Amino acid sequence: MNRFERDLKDALEGNEIEVLTRRKAEIEKLTAEGKACKNAFRRTCIAQEVVKLTREYQAISEHF
Repeated sequence: MNRFERDLKDALEGNEIEVLTRRKAEIEKLTAEGKACKNAFRRTCIAQEVVKLTREYQAISEHF
């Protein structure tokens, strides 16, 4: 079971606010880190991670 599946299960069990808050904070942290990063390769990796987390965040929030 990966992190997304674990968070989705946890959200469906009633902890959706904590899960969404934690994921939103992580997205914001990575976005800020990506803007400050001077290494183009690292910035690309961070951007891909942000896109993935944003899709997962939206999938979890659609259930509520």
